Amino acid sequence: MSIGTKVLPKVCKQSKRGAFQVRKDDSKSGQHDEHEFLHLKEENSRLRTDVSRLRVEKARLQDENTHLSNANSQLQDELRLTSEELQEEKKISEYKDIELAKGTALYHILEDEYLRFIS
Repeated sequence: MSIGTKVLPKVCKQSKRGAFQVRKDDSKSGQHDEHEFLHLKEENSRLRTDVSRLRVEKARLQDENTHLSNANSQLQDELRLTSEELQEEKKISEYKDIELAKGTALYHILEDEYLRFIS
């Protein structure tokens, strides 16, 4: 127990289940020790509430993480498909450039032939 307040062994004892029980004490410090015990009990209750809240938050964050992982997978799939489409478009563009160059070369050859023919 490391909460920072002292609990005298003669005032409190821990049961097998972990709960603390106040022992009867006829000394004058009994009321002070009882007050300290109640303070510890309240602190324990607050800590349990915090743990419950943190468990709920953890579950929410795990759910959000799962959702984001799924979204990330979908985005990666879309990126892969877009990359494949881009590669395909690049191949088509290169093919069209080659065909255009062939057409231009043919045009110049025919133009040269025409000019020779008419001269």
